[in-house]
Amino acid sequence: MKKIIFFVTLFIFSMTAFAQESENIKFLGNKFTKPQNFSEFINLLDFEIEAGPGMYINTESKTVSAPSPIIYPVTMGFLWPNNTFLAVQPSMSFFMMNHLWYNNKALPAEIENRTSTTLSFMFTLPAVISIYMGKTRLQLMPGISILTRFAFLANNINADDSGFSGSATSDIANINGWFWNNARFFYLSSGISFLYNIYNDIKIGPEINLHIPLVPLVTGEGLQGTIISIGMKISL
Repeated sequence: MKKIIFFVTLFIFSMTAFAQESENIKFLGNKFTKPQNFSEFINLLDFEIEAGPGMYINTESKTVSAPSPIIYPVTMGFLWPNNTFLAVQPSMSFFMMNHLWYNNKALPAEIENRTSTTLSFMFTLPAVISIYMGKTRLQLMPGISILTRFAFLANNINADDSGFSGSATSDIANINGWFWNNARFFYLSSGISFLYNIYNDIKIGPEINLHIPLVPLVTGEGLQGTIISIGMKISL
């Protein structure tokens, strides 16, 4: 919680910088021109890195699963083109979770009750709408995401240990299958960031992202699996 408060505070400071630069308005950036060679293409590309805490929303009973766990996604991607009103920003985030299998569902688990360690890769393709004000850049990022997850036996869990479906091995198989059932991997994403140019083309600032699973929202699972993250973003 302290880390989330810290990043929110930084976010507010960046908004203040945004207001202070308002006299240097350049709202829409540059007009897009097609690159004539590979060098020009690279010059229009920014490498993006983001890290910070997030929360995986768990709406299931806390008597059998964990409270909404805090996760620590690390994100890398690129923005192209880097100086226009509209752009794209493909990215990949990585984080880890623990899961258990209960009542035909893969649920977040506390470490003492976990069956699996789960590697999670979030691939996101947002459109980026940028508003330029002096050295500050406001970015709005609606898009779609694919959450790819791989569960395997957690440390100190044996294949023949008992599980809800019979054994730990069968629980792992069920967990992995559940990740892909009913298109639970498909997310709608949105984000907002404030980037401040600190030196040459180096920019830094806070970013807030929201990922909502589309199909579970429609089929009655509600906000289960929603991911909210707050982090610092560096653009090079």
